Amino acid sequence: MVDVVRSLLPEENMFEVVISFFDEYVNYLNSPTCNVIADNQPIVAGTLMRPRKVIGPYKIGNQLMSNHPLAMVTRDDDPSWSDFVTWVLQALIIAEKHNITQQTASEMPATDVFGEKFKNMFINAIRAVGNYGEIYTRHLEDIIPRQDTNVINDGTSGLIFSHPFGNLLGSASSGHVEGGILEKIFQRGYLKCGILDQNTLGRFDTEKHTPSGLGVDYCYALSAGIFRDYTEETKNNYTKIFPIVSTSMSSSLNQHEMDVINLVEVNLINDVSKKMSFSQPIFYNSQEGPLALATYQDDVQWAYFVYWAVSATFYAEERNITKESSNEMPLLNLFGPHHKPMMRNIIKAVGNYGDIYDRNTDDLGPRAGINMLSIKNSSRLHAFPGIFDSLNIVNDFAF
Repeated sequence: MVDVVRSLLPEENMFEVVISFFDEYVNYLNSPTCNVIADNQPIVAGTLMRPRKVIGPYKIGNQLMSNHPLAMVTRDDDPSWSDFVTWVLQALIIAEKHNITQQTASEMPATDVFGEKFKNMFINAIRAVGNYGEIYTRHLEDIIPRQDTNVINDGTSGLIFSHPFGNLLGSASSGHVEGGILEKIFQRGYLKCGILDQNTLGRFDTEKHTPSGLGVDYCYALSAGIFRDYTEETKNNYTKIFPIVSTSMSSSLNQHEMDVINLVEVNLINDVSKKMSFSQPIFYNSQEGPLALATYQDDVQWAYFVYWAVSATFYAEERNITKESSNEMPLLNLFGPHHKPMMRNIIKAVGNYGDIYDRNTDDLGPRAGINMLSIKNSSRLHAFPGIFDSLNIVNDFAF
């Protein structure tokens, strides 16, 4: 929040305070020190501030300065629990999309993906608290009237946006996890990147034996982030691209035949049953759903690397950073000193998301709808597929 305000006001007009309890905000506002306060919407909402004896009129601005997403957080060493939390939250959104309420919770499907014990997890979740809209109305509507950002995307506004990076230089990493995929790629000298062969968004020229397409560009983006001396001339030395059939996706990742597979649909079965981790979707297909880069769940560092490599291309487009201005991308300490310029190198190699899309328009079609950038008024709630198709997919889970 402080960084957002600093980008809007001169430094001499700011007085940063650290408060230990809520009423301190009111004390500062009632004193000569401050005549404006800035914080997250729930904190500065009029229904909470006015009863605390604010002197004089109190008005909330109607323009949001940021739209950072808030979420639940789990440990990164328990992917089964993380998946469980993710899909309960997805169920709340999907229930609202299908107009299933607390009173009609029995219309939610049963599922076997987390084992017999949790077969009715989606039904029970909605029966306990209702759908996302009901929860919002019950707790937030009087404080923060529901606006576009927090409603379900109907396909008419963009869903391409970068998640906040945080302090990228604040906590240094020692480097590659010993025995991890990132270390193995670095030692091997090239990335093994799979592309689903039935997907027209990544194709192979059988005469020239060269791959191309949206998915292929993201394979090159990863290589550029890994290998500092990546160039256009050496990209195929550092990137080995293979066609993959959907039936072998999970085994190819599990057995480390592939480091990453591109253009995989983000859905409940692929996530939980096939034990995949996903980047943000790089394309929303009206037939195949949200498509992303998939890694195997057993390597958290590599999954994070892939995730933030994709987000970097979104960040660059949001800020109009191109190949020519790639040095404007932030440096980071999260993956060790060798990868400090990974985001700069990615954009230098492949450009921002808009650049990548424009190169592949023949395959993708004109850019529109949810494949556009998400602006401040865009709806960002999106239900991933799979919940209504997950019965009889049995897994052996132990919680």
